[in-house]
Amino acid sequence: MLLALAIFAVPLFSEAAGNSALDRATLKGLTAVNVVVDKLDPQLESAGVTAGAVRTRLEDRLRAADIVVDTSKTDFVALRVTAVRQARGPFAVSVTLGAYQPVVLARDKNLKTATQTWEVETVLLADQKQLYRGTMDTVDELAASFVEAYRSVNPK
Repeated sequence: MLLALAIFAVPLFSEAAGNSALDRATLKGLTAVNVVVDKLDPQLESAGVTAGAVRTRLEDRLRAADIVVDTSKTDFVALRVTAVRQARGPFAVSVTLGAYQPVVLARDKNLKTATQTWEVETVLLADQKQLYRGTMDTVDELAASFVEAYRSVNPK
């Protein structure tokens, strides 16, 4: 019983990127971002939610907010869309938007990597007819959250 409790408690105590003041502070000084969309489930793509469509939507929202999108940048925002569906029921879709930046370990300056420094996420439930619209609306909401976080530390 204690082992099971310990296993389930670990995520509760894990630190992760979010949208706190400290997480937002990591966005200060970014001049541009690249955009990455993780591979989508074939069920989503067959319903019209394609990587190209969500990437274009996200890039358009960032550009509309005067955030430069540059494919050569190592700083990037990544969109992850995962879905599950039982038989012909509605889709449960998790959409996560995160900012990733290159970092260097303090104890070893030669070790460089990229890590997530900011994140927002949401879950939606939609039938197949509403899946595309629901996903795109969610991308808009998460993009707006990023813009707000970015502008809070990078005013115009």
